[in-house]
This record gives sequence, C-alpha cells and structure tokens, in this order.
Amino acid sequence: MMFVVLLVATHTDTKNASECIKSTSKNGRYIAERCLLQWRGGNDPNYRGQVYDAVSGKLLVRRTFSTPVPELIWLDGEGVSFSRGGDDASFIKLPPSFYDRMIARFSLRG
Repeated sequence: MMFVVLLVATHTDTKNASECIKSTSKNGRYIAERCLLQWRGGNDPNYRGQVYDAVSGKLLVRRTFSTPVPELIWLDGEGVSFSRGGDDASFIKLPPSFYDRMIARFSLRG
C-alpha cells in the first residue's frame, strides 16, 4: 500500500507534456528528457524528467518536479540535473536506484 501512495505522490498525469528537450550523456549510456507538464502562471511550473537507456530505449527513471529555472545538465560521474533551483526531485543519480527503476516500470502501466 505504501508503494502505491509513493507512486501517486511522486507522479502526475503526464500525457499533456510539451516543450520536451532531450540530451545524451557524454558517455553515451543514457538519454535524458525534460518536458513541461503544467505552467500555472507563476515562477514554479511542473516538469517531468525521464532517463532512458541509450541502447535499448528502456525507461529507467521518471520523476515530476517543480522548478523556476529548467536546465538539463549532465554531471560527470554523478547523474543528471533537470534544473537550477527547484526541488530535490530534479536531480537523478546514475546509475538509477532500484526504487527509481521500479517507479519507472510501474508508471508505464498506468
């Protein structure tokens, strides 16, 4: 039950995503994508950040977050950041954790 609560709390409806930007990591292992989900007229719109395996195309991580400054930045040896500022969900450590992989897998079923 707790897993379902976490899944709902960390993910929103993403079918209306727009303004998507993709980037490949320097080592070529991952592809990151950031999309705008909802702009409410303020300085903190909602975004979706996703990381894929570059070879298989498999979704590895999916997160939603808010940020005033969206920016897709690869951090060598650490991960990817989808913003300068905003909440902690905009940073993804790579390789992804078991938790991140499970959330991504279940988000595809919804």
